[in-house]
Amino acid sequence: MIHETPVTLQDITTLSALASGIIPADDRDAGATGVHAGASIAARMRTSPYADVYLDGLKAASEMSKSNFGIDVDALDTTQLHQLVAILREQVPEFFRQLRADVCVYYLSDPGVWQRIGFPGPSTDDGGYSDFDQPQ
Repeated sequence: MIHETPVTLQDITTLSALASGIIPADDRDAGATGVHAGASIAARMRTSPYADVYLDGLKAASEMSKSNFGIDVDALDTTQLHQLVAILREQVPEFFRQLRADVCVYYLSDPGVWQRIGFPGPSTDDGGYSDFDQPQ
């Protein structure tokens, strides 16, 4: 039997905010928000072996946000969010590493992102890249 971890709407909004702190929006795209990384992580968290890391990290992020800025994570401005992510990196490194890895997986798995960064897509469909021996 698979244990399912309950995920709240607040967990999803917090994860979404933190994900945008990992890969923020810029003039090229919407960053982690554009690929719904926070909601995707929350959905996967329900049955993830790392659910406890996320639950503990979300609790710590909420507490740190309130103690440092007086507001919830999802209400932080860009500068405050960047500061909170730095605090999490130092004080809750296991959560930070897992969050960063998962955000990057969702972001870099999106074909729209591939197009924006100039990645032609997986080469396995074509038997490899024809220009593998050419300087890139």
